Amino acid sequence: MNLRQQIVQSNIESVSKKLKISNDDAFLRFGHSLLTDQSIHSFDSGDLVDGGQDKQIDIISIYEEGDEAYVYIIQSKNTKSFESNIIIQMKNGLNWIFNKSRNDIKGLDNKKFKDRILKYREVQNSIGPSNLHIKVYFITNAEGIDVSKECQQEKETIENEYDNDVFASFSFNLISSNEIVDIVNSADKGNKKINNDIKIKYDANTPSLIKYQTEGMTGIICTVPASEIARIVNEDKNGYIFDMNIRKYLGNRGKVNQEILTTCSNTDESYAFWFLNNGITIVCDSVDPVTDPDNPHIKIKNMQIVNGCQTSSSLAKAAEDGALKKDTKVLLRIYQTGDNDLISKIVLTTNNQNKISGRNLRSNDPIQTDIQEGFKLYNLYYERKPREFDKVDDANKSNIISNDVVASAYLAICLSRCGDSRSRKYKVWNDFYQSIFNGKFPIEPYVYSSLLYIKVKEELSNAGYSENDNVKLRYISKNASFHVSRIASFLTLKTNSWKDTNLIKDAIEKIRSNDFDIQELTKKSFNTLVEVIDLEKDLNNTLKSSFLDSEISKYLNEKANK
Repeated sequence: MNLRQQIVQSNIESVSKKLKISNDDAFLRFGHSLLTDQSIHSFDSGDLVDGGQDKQIDIISIYEEGDEAYVYIIQSKNTKSFESNIIIQMKNGLNWIFNKSRNDIKGLDNKKFKDRILKYREVQNSIGPSNLHIKVYFITNAEGIDVSKECQQEKETIENEYDNDVFASFSFNLISSNEIVDIVNSADKGNKKINNDIKIKYDANTPSLIKYQTEGMTGIICTVPASEIARIVNEDKNGYIFDMNIRKYLGNRGKVNQEILTTCSNTDESYAFWFLNNGITIVCDSVDPVTDPDNPHIKIKNMQIVNGCQTSSSLAKAAEDGALKKDTKVLLRIYQTGDNDLISKIVLTTNNQNKISGRNLRSNDPIQTDIQEGFKLYNLYYERKPREFDKVDDANKSNIISNDVVASAYLAICLSRCGDSRSRKYKVWNDFYQSIFNGKFPIEPYVYSSLLYIKVKEELSNAGYSENDNVKLRYISKNASFHVSRIASFLTLKTNSWKDTNLIKDAIEKIRSNDFDIQELTKKSFNTLVEVIDLEKDLNNTLKSSFLDSEISKYLNEKANK
């Protein structure tokens, strides 16, 4: 075992101890957390498909972002090597996910695998394969330097079959201890300061540099050779320059990044890059333009690229491949400020070229930090950013709640919009944001709704529901947790009102002390939903509909008036 394998083993043992699970399960959860950038505590057990007939696939995680979705298909082996036969079986598993007919899928004995394939097909049918980013991983604790030729051949076979412009992007990656430690180091690096001198295009006789100062802030707009940006990115091997960026490089498969690479590499188009690209935005501690006619440049201290990760990385790749044309220029906006609120607003308003997570955009909003403080009143960790509490010793699955869960649970339970919580979760960070996070209400409804939802969802994942032979009832148990939680809330509080804070506090205490029968509550709520819902209709569309929300409201109001 080499040093990097020891580091991985140490992390496995830490996760195993924290979650009270086996080392093999800990390796699976640890790997999933790193690859998806999700907390180890927010892992959804419904994503697990391992078992008989799993085709050497352990996890299928799907994250929808508006009209795009990211699909993570992961095989995890806590071993010291890669095996080609595992990759061959994974290829068979991918064939089941992407190509098999629904009649074939119905014949699978592994209900978890069957249900996740159908969930994937549901998402694919909804937004189209061209909006899907497929990320396949085979992760082990191997050294990473002795991958066999047969493994590489099988990997290339899979890539050749699926990396064919059908999807927005497709990748198959072998992840060894080397890559694992690189990701860990990247996540743990903190805020490393990067200082640099950037050559600029400057002419004293033309307005080629704009400088604006106000209220202690400085802004500069200028033009720089694209080769300068490429140099900075390529010199920064660990990606420190993008610490504050809200989205990592998406690769060259996306439409926008393909166009960037094409333009900067094409002799007939590279001169026009400045006009066709939105440019790059940098925030820094200080910026000092040097207008020496023989060596015009800008001195920047503690710089961060907060918008333009895709442009910067694409230029860096073109330069690395020797394809970047010398006449490629890029617009650069530089903001010198120590105002964190202003930096957050800059991030929010400038990131619009590639679609990004609304959750990440809003993570530094004052209301988000206020709610985080409010959750502390109940000794709970409100996770504004993925994985921010993974290194906190007393933080665990029972006391960490992501703002994604809180927002969706509040929307479903407190605002009675279960269909939106289930199928339009991305809207909680735009369309519904002000309704959910308006600062007008105390913290209790947020705490209560999220704790109840988590309990109900966990109960619905139990074998009694998830292994039900009735396909429609099993579908409801896996896809209607928000609807069941809303009904459970009414059965608990006996009201749809959120004005009685003491009543909600008492309910929170009962949930946290397990002083209530969650099994019986979930059963009653589930059966109530089955009574309300029309099982003969398409369940996917029904669970999305506002009509079902109205029918639940009607039922609960009638029950309240009896």
